[in-house]
Amino acid sequence: MMMKIERLFPPAQPGRPWTVALSGGETLCVSEGTVVEFGLYDGLELEEETVAGLKTAAFEASLREKAVGLLSARMLSAGQLNEKLMAKGATDRQAAEIVAWVIDIGLLNEEEYAKTLARHYQARGYGVYKIKDELYRRQIPRQYWEQALGELEDPEEMIDAFLAKKIQDPADRKQIKKASDALVRRGFSWRQVADGVDRLRQTF
Repeated sequence: MMMKIERLFPPAQPGRPWTVALSGGETLCVSEGTVVEFGLYDGLELEEETVAGLKTAAFEASLREKAVGLLSARMLSAGQLNEKLMAKGATDRQAAEIVAWVIDIGLLNEEEYAKTLARHYQARGYGVYKIKDELYRRQIPRQYWEQALGELEDPEEMIDAFLAKKIQDPADRKQIKKASDALVRRGFSWRQVADGVDRLRQTF
């Protein structure tokens, strides 16, 4: 079954998709590269196989637009973006190619994402173990963890401030345990917490 291109609309802005209006009222949004590859123009008659190829190209163009939109809204890891694209119906190949593309053009940078996350969670009062959990949960490759964690500030001041706020009597074991447990849950090591408790006791 043949179809015809009724109109081929260029994008309003450079770099945006072209719109292909087919006979029967269907429209497809494709990249400029697809327009050139398929040699599209007004009135061109298309065989069924060509239409199928155009639809695949249009779907991939929509996935690229989706990837750009997601990364413009917030930072993501390659793994997170891959999952979101797969949820939109992308194949393994399509998702992998789009992830490689956004990395290549600089929209996705996992090294910077790791540093941003580490700083964010430290600023919220969390320790290195909690930060590691977040890096893992967001599928950031471990090769970026060490540098991100290495650039964090020494947590000593943060621990001291927390303990000073929560403990009124350093001799009260219940207060000490409650505050210490809370810090451990926030991702600080028992050694860091114990050192903080020692520093607190020295101030009384």
